[in-house]
Amino acid sequence: MRRDDAAMTMGAVAAYRDGLSFPSNPPLIQPYHTRMHKACQAIRWPDGVRYAQIVHSGAFYGSRYGVQHPNSKGSNHSVTARRNHSEVGAKWDSAIARLDGDLLQSWRWGVFKQRHGWHARHVWTTGSGREALAQVLFRRFGPFSIAYLPRGPVMSNPASDNLDLLHDIDDVCQQNRAIVLVIEPNQPLPDAWFEQSRGFVRGPAAFQSARTVRVDLLDDDRLLAQMRKDTRYNISYAQRHETTIDRAASGDAQIDMFYRLLRETSQRNGFGIHSQAYYKDFLETFGDQAVLFFARVNDVVTAGQIAVRVGGEARSMYAGSTRSLRTRGDTALLQFATMQWARDHGCTRYDMGGIAPESPASGSNQDDARTGSDLVGVHQFKTGFGGHIVAYPETVERRYRPHVSWLMRRLNARFRAAPEQALGSAPETN
Repeated sequence: MRRDDAAMTMGAVAAYRDGLSFPSNPPLIQPYHTRMHKACQAIRWPDGVRYAQIVHSGAFYGSRYGVQHPNSKGSNHSVTARRNHSEVGAKWDSAIARLDGDLLQSWRWGVFKQRHGWHARHVWTTGSGREALAQVLFRRFGPFSIAYLPRGPVMSNPASDNLDLLHDIDDVCQQNRAIVLVIEPNQPLPDAWFEQSRGFVRGPAAFQSARTVRVDLLDDDRLLAQMRKDTRYNISYAQRHETTIDRAASGDAQIDMFYRLLRETSQRNGFGIHSQAYYKDFLETFGDQAVLFFARVNDVVTAGQIAVRVGGEARSMYAGSTRSLRTRGDTALLQFATMQWARDHGCTRYDMGGIAPESPASGSNQDDARTGSDLVGVHQFKTGFGGHIVAYPETVERRYRPHVSWLMRRLNARFRAAPEQALGSAPETN
């Protein structure tokens, strides 16, 4: 089957299945820019018909690959179908929600990251009663790129080998001249992917948090009942002492206020942050799916948080506070109010965000735990809301250009942690 008949341009490559309505006898039209070439791997439809779909400059294109439409005997021509970009994204996100996929695989996350140096490509496969999606982000590295698949792929049946999905991801990576593909899975990857011939190795240290805390969003009484005693007391204390939680309107003044809180927190706790425009873009991209809350004590802002909801889950994304003005319970009440907002919008689960890779020792300094001045404090604070700790599978890496990959690891310290041995091999001993 020829793959060079359909076009790939600077838009996002998508293997996209759901919601398209192809006519029984499609009209014969001029192929879309015959000088363009190399489309993504076609979808394997349940009836055996193969299509490739390409998202380009906000429009949706479906290209036929020299196969017969079931109701178009003997025809061999291209069909182009356009759909509004937002409609395509909505259908992608609907599938992500249906399969309980992660926020970082949502269409809007890809749109957001494209505003900050990345390019998103989408692969969607279906067949034999299963479905799988992968949003792959690419970042330029000289004439090549680095491919990153955060908290994906999303698979209806991870127990299946899903090799068609892997082949499609490989195609998209090759088309974008990827040096490596780094995958931070949301669920265990198929065993078939780790056969020696597939070439996966352990990846660099995780870019995303290796563990998180997820809380079931019950009614208020049960939500409070599952919290630790000191967390419940802090929320009650803040409510009694007139701490209020306000939803901020989207505006430069509010973003500026939040960024000052975030910057102080980053300096206090020693973690990096993005530019102020990054957080403004996040709120604009996610629209009514995102929220900015402030905690106020005597009308003075003491803490702020940006949260987002996708499907049935909401997540605490970015938070900051000022130590000099904070009072007891204001940040706990801020989290509680955000959980209520998420539940009122139909979410059943709340992700508290990252915690330390390992639980702190039982003898950890309780002063740190109260102030939240380090990872011990973050862990104690977030686990105080109940819920359960989720540990993600390890990061893996697939190298398409081993020699360039070697050079990249020498030039970029972030990638040097990747061991050379294949997954599942015995550790080296001295």
